[in-house]
Amino acid sequence: MENLLVGVDGSEVSVRAARQALEMGKAFGAKVTILHVVAPIILPGDAPWASLERMQSAELARGQEVAQDVQRSLGSTDVAALVKVGPAADTIVEVASTLKDCMVVVGSTGKGAVKRLLVGSVADRVVHLSYSPVLVVR
Repeated sequence: MENLLVGVDGSEVSVRAARQALEMGKAFGAKVTILHVVAPIILPGDAPWASLERMQSAELARGQEVAQDVQRSLGSTDVAALVKVGPAADTIVEVASTLKDCMVVVGSTGKGAVKRLLVGSVADRVVHLSYSPVLVVR
């Protein structure tokens, strides 16, 4: 395994997943990259008061802050950070497919079946979509 890609959203469980990936990276000599995905902004067509570019720019800046906070909390300079725009699970899988010999690491809050059905689960979707191995950390 050459690469570990960690999906992070700033939550405690995603930071725990990043820590796990960092430990694995050190043990296997793998490069660790954290990825924060910003959801695309969709506005109704008749919203002239909103500057889509300005809103997207603000969200990307917030995403950079989340990624940097996770980097700092890991206390390692060996961790790369990426911020992408798109649907979270699909974007994680897409980025993983561009990395050689990659394992994806994601956190999961352990939602029940009903809640997962109603609100979805990024970890669940990544497991189902990814061609790379996936480690789900709770």
